[in-house]
Amino acid sequence: MKDLVSPLQSSFIPGRGTHDNIFVLQEIIHSLRRSKNKKGGMIIKLDLEKVYDKTNWDFFEQTLHFFELPPHLLEFIIFCVKCVKPRVLWNGKPFPSISPSYGLSQGDPLSPYLFVICVGCLSYLIEHSVEEGTWKPISVCRGGPKLSHVFVADDLIFLAQETRDNAINIDKLMGEFCACFSLKVNKNKSRIFFSRSTRHGLSRSIAKILDFSCTMDLGKYLGVPLVHNGASPSLYQELINKAQFQLASWKSRLLNLEGRSTLINSVTMAMPSHVLQSTWLPSSICNKLDQMDRSFLWESNSNIRKVHPIK
Repeated sequence: MKDLVSPLQSSFIPGRGTHDNIFVLQEIIHSLRRSKNKKGGMIIKLDLEKVYDKTNWDFFEQTLHFFELPPHLLEFIIFCVKCVKPRVLWNGKPFPSISPSYGLSQGDPLSPYLFVICVGCLSYLIEHSVEEGTWKPISVCRGGPKLSHVFVADDLIFLAQETRDNAINIDKLMGEFCACFSLKVNKNKSRIFFSRSTRHGLSRSIAKILDFSCTMDLGKYLGVPLVHNGASPSLYQELINKAQFQLASWKSRLLNLEGRSTLINSVTMAMPSHVLQSTWLPSSICNKLDQMDRSFLWESNSNIRKVHPIK
């Protein structure tokens, strides 16, 4: 996989972590917000509709041939994909088996790797466009590396200079790729983030070319909020809500002290671990999580406030 997939694709490949992409994107956003250069940049967060269900088998097969896999391995992979014949139960009665003509089976351990290889073709198309000069990447500092895209499976982020020509070329390239792959861009969920120095007229023109909405907040990326103006507690309120939901579902059960302690250590303590690998949580959020765990541990399902014997 390391030899087949571009270095800018981070998912399902040993030695590459998804948090690397989060760090890179946070730095790019920080740079674009503070930059005063006349030539700014833009970040395009692309959303694809039902990527696994709409994968074109002809394109998938051509991709495997392009990467020159051994013939026996190639035939075996294609057989594994095409031999799937699901059956539907309707009112308890099984219908005849269905022979699909496209799509990858979700839940199959092979599917994520096959999808990453197919999306790797998009990386090569972008790199080729950068070499030809039709796609102008951005750099976060003088003399720094040129960045054009970062991928994690179907989470696609494009990075480019804020020019109309760039927008036209990006739209054309994505149109060609989606036509081959039988994919469709979800324009309602796709967003564009512009640098601080971008003129309003230019940003509207680019958004009209791509048919995407402009935004000042890209929201979450890989489950982690992309901080734009400092880490405020409101950004991580979802962690509190998830912990409260879990604790509320446990309070109705008759659990002893050891059982409550095990649940806290294995579930609620593990919830913020993904976010904590890439960002600092505000102290108020950490204190609130600890307070909820302490109360559940010592008070169980009782509404009466009890003393906590151990800190």
